[in-house]
Amino acid sequence: HQHVLHTHHHHQQQQHQQQQQSSNTTTQTTKTQSNTTHTNTNLKWYTQNYQVLLVDPPRMGLDDKVIDLCNTNEMFQHIVYVSCGRRALKDDLVKLQGCFEVVGCTMIDLFPRTDSVETLVHLRRRR
Repeated sequence: HQHVLHTHHHHQQQQHQQQQQSSNTTTQTTKTQSNTTHTNTNLKWYTQNYQVLLVDPPRMGLDDKVIDLCNTNEMFQHIVYVSCGRRALKDDLVKLQGCFEVVGCTMIDLFPRTDSVETLVHLRRRR
């Protein structure tokens, strides 16, 4: 059973600020012995044991903090990268190539009759 973490960047400033505030904590629900539900909101997402990171950055690509987290935090064994920006994808793959290798890639035409193509890339941590 793998845990998946999904990050999605928003373009509006207000939503970005809300994301920053909410990304500092995550909610974890656990069952106690008495079958009651206990919610812990003090757990930061990056302290959890996620093995797969799902990223869907804006056209400009991943933030440098995300790149650094991927390269230094070995809990992420896989990255699933959804890209709408070809140049940014290339740049990000170069930045990740020291720690990750591409094991699969596909292009999806979600918007027929346009030049927009989504690229889905599966990266695996190098051993």
